[in-house]
Amino acid sequence: MLRGLIPQEYDFFKSFDQAAEQAVIAAKLLLKLTEDYTNADPIARELNTVEHACDDVAHKTMEQLNKSFITPLDREDIHVMILRIDDVVDLTNAAANRMTFFGIQRPTQHAINMAKQIVRGCEKLAEAVHGMRATKHYEQVMRDCIIVHEVENAADDILHTALAELFATEKNAIEVIKWKDIYETMEKVTDRLEDVANVLQGVIVKMS
Repeated sequence: MLRGLIPQEYDFFKSFDQAAEQAVIAAKLLLKLTEDYTNADPIARELNTVEHACDDVAHKTMEQLNKSFITPLDREDIHVMILRIDDVVDLTNAAANRMTFFGIQRPTQHAINMAKQIVRGCEKLAEAVHGMRATKHYEQVMRDCIIVHEVENAADDILHTALAELFATEKNAIEVIKWKDIYETMEKVTDRLEDVANVLQGVIVKMS
C-alpha cells in the first residue's frame, strides 16, 4: 500500500534517449530526401510523423519535470536538453518542408553535404546522451561532444560556401531567397546540436 503512495522516480535519461533517437531518424530521413528527391513528398510526411513523436516525448518530459521532487540532473539542464533536442527535430523537419513547399528542382550538393553533417551530429549526440547514465562514460561523452562541435563548424563552412556561390551565380532573386532560407535552416539544426553538447559538458563539469 505504501508503494502506491510514494512517487516513482521518472527515468529522464530514457526520455533523452528517445528524443535523441528521433533526432537520428529525422536526420537520416532528411539525408534520404536530399539524395532521393523524386520521393521527397512521402519522405517529408514520414519526417513529419517523427517530429510529432519527438514533440510527445518533450511534452511528457516537461510534465514529469514539473511533478518531480528529485531529479538526476539540475532541473534547468533537463529543461534545456529536452527542448533543444526537440528543436533539432523541429528544424530538421522544417528544412525538409521548405524544400518540398518551395518546389525546388533538386537539392544542391551543399544541401546534401549539410544533411550528412546533421546525421553525423545527431548520431554522436545520441551516443553522448546515452553515456550520461554513468560517470564512467563521461570521458567518451566529452569526446562525442567535441565531434558535435566539429559538426557545427563544418556546417558553418558549408553555409558560407553555399551562400557565396548562391549570390555569385543565381540570377533569380526568388531562388536566392528560397535557398538562403533552406541553407540557414539546416545550419540552425547544428546550432541546436551544439547547444545540447554544451549542456552535457556543463553537467559533467558540475558533477566531476
